[in-house]
Amino acid sequence: MLDIATPLFNEIQHSLDPVFIEENGNYVFEVEMPGFAKEDVKVNIEAAGHLNLQGNTTRRGKEVKFGQTYHIPDKADPATADASLENGIFRLIFKKKSKHKPKEIKIK
Repeated sequence: MLDIATPLFNEIQHSLDPVFIEENGNYVFEVEMPGFAKEDVKVNIEAAGHLNLQGNTTRRGKEVKFGQTYHIPDKADPATADASLENGIFRLIFKKKSKHKPKEIKIK
């Protein structure tokens, strides 16, 4: 896991512990990010199934940076990612991958 931080990061580190849960047939990733605005946060999903979450903001007059990499559940579909940041809670929702159903081919 990639960790990049400034000294103030230690104060908020525990609030950045993520949670992946299943909710309404989706995978939901949540992490508390108090003091961060959506403009402060960058999210990237790599083809290998990794979620990169990076941020940069100012707290008490000092710059705070962080970077974390998380593994996306294998059954989550990265192409369906939908992110929001409201009231200090970053939320990323993935739909579950649809089960592969064999396609019947008709002979002409």
